[in-house]
Amino acid sequence: MSKTEDQSNETTEKTKKSPIGLILIVLALLALIIMVGLANNVKITPPEATETAEAVETTKQDTSADATAAQATDGAETTTQEVSADFDLEKASTPRILGNPDAPIKISEHSSFTCGACAMFHKSNFKMIKEEYIDTGKAYIVFDDFPRNKYDIIIGSVARCVPETAYFNFIQLLFETQADWLNEEYLTHLKQNAKLTGASETQINNCLNSTELHEALAKRQKAAHEDHAVESTPTLVINDSVIVSGLAPYATIKAALEAALVKPAE
Repeated sequence: MSKTEDQSNETTEKTKKSPIGLILIVLALLALIIMVGLANNVKITPPEATETAEAVETTKQDTSADATAAQATDGAETTTQEVSADFDLEKASTPRILGNPDAPIKISEHSSFTCGACAMFHKSNFKMIKEEYIDTGKAYIVFDDFPRNKYDIIIGSVARCVPETAYFNFIQLLFETQADWLNEEYLTHLKQNAKLTGASETQINNCLNSTELHEALAKRQKAAHEDHAVESTPTLVINDSVIVSGLAPYATIKAALEAALVKPAE
């Protein structure tokens, strides 16, 4: 046997006898696996609704508007185009109204687009409220965004880009089809449906890229919490004083609205 072969065999024997060599090899393999995993983990985690379609109670939400606004601009799937000079921030950030604003009852709805309980409200109680009170001129409703995460702000921004006359039909569609678009392709779906209402690519991108609009929507959450102690979605505030859960039995909501008719807002 040659000297070289003797040295090779000796090295092999030492490796077999020394557990340190084996440990180092295992650690190296683990490090390689971790690095590959991190390299592949670059996709944005799809939004998850914290309530399912079977939810019967609303979930208390984080009321930090600053944190929500920061999330909205961190990793948001927006384009690189800038906001057009003619973009009207004040108009885009103003809460939308359904019904006659001179009606005796004002209903403020605080909802989140990724909230399963809010989808339930729009499939049930909202329709009855609209039929009995809004369509009859007894009340009007103000949709006031209560964003819980960056997806709510992005979705709310897209909604503010559609023509005002189409706004409530658009968000009603979002809530009724929530299960279809609440996934990693949600922005593509939203843009397509926004364009069907007449919104242009430029208008949509203006709202998607407006940090000021994102911050304005986030601050609506903070204002609702500070002014009316809103902590969950969906919540209805009647004439800026009476608080009712959107998922309360319709009889409860109706009783509150009837009481408001007897004693209109001052």
